[in-house]
Amino acid sequence: LEDAARRAGVRIHTRTAAEQITALPEGGFSLALSGEGVATLGPALRASRLLVATGGNPKSGAYDWLRELGHTVAEPVPSLFTFNVPASPLRDLPGVSVPHARVVIAGEKLQYEGPLLVTHWGVSGPAVLKLSAWGARRLHELSYHSTALISWVPAHTDESLRSWVQQFRLDNGKKQVVAHAQFGLPTRLWRTLAEQAGLGPETRWSEVPAKAQNRLLELLLRTPLQVQGKTTHKEEFVTCGGIPLAEVNFKTMESRRIPGLYFAGEVLDVDGITGGFNFQAAWTTGFLAGQAMATAPVPQAAA
Repeated sequence: LEDAARRAGVRIHTRTAAEQITALPEGGFSLALSGEGVATLGPALRASRLLVATGGNPKSGAYDWLRELGHTVAEPVPSLFTFNVPASPLRDLPGVSVPHARVVIAGEKLQYEGPLLVTHWGVSGPAVLKLSAWGARRLHELSYHSTALISWVPAHTDESLRSWVQQFRLDNGKKQVVAHAQFGLPTRLWRTLAEQAGLGPETRWSEVPAKAQNRLLELLLRTPLQVQGKTTHKEEFVTCGGIPLAEVNFKTMESRRIPGLYFAGEVLDVDGITGGFNFQAAWTTGFLAGQAMATAPVPQAAA
């Protein structure tokens, strides 16, 4: 990629910072520079067009220079993060995963289904990451404290699961509950749920008390996890917030407020779910901006 850039005449200046950007009355921009590039570029660089591709930042103050240019900024909040559950009932199951679970935030309209991974610090996996993306702002408002309800059998309702267990007890009454995992769940997970329901290792299906059965069904449908923050082991993957999309021309990625100023990537108020969508957004907006900048006339000052 660097070779292709050099062949195209692109000059890359490392260890060089733009300390301030000024929109000039006659059109274009002046960048006050610092760092090693000053030796070759001088203390100021003039540009007729400018692309901002600085990425996201969780601190609102990091966008002040864009506010000074005349843009508004949607307040940044973390997105695509895992759930920290210090007192997790699953704390002895790190590494256990299920291919399909449902994660619901109790009392909210937030839920997502997909693969789920139990970690040393809580839960992760696409179901959690995608839920954090859709609910980034609401979870931020909740200070990342909530109750997450995990359904390990998302294809079942209360009624269908109760019917299943009644028939299963009739057909398999002599089987030990703990020893035979159901619904394709990992053995360790099934054993943990059965033990939390109050079932001993020797208990057979025909011997399960009504109270323990109801508790097991509840755990299968709604295992409660007390979420107390985002993951403590690494930062969130992307940031929700940035330049509002209403202030940008989608065809060219040029600012609707400042002629000659373009945006690409996560500096925009756009973030996608896990699966490569954020990479694609960065590449696509960068391509659109580059194409437009290469063919756009030199911007002129407003009359």
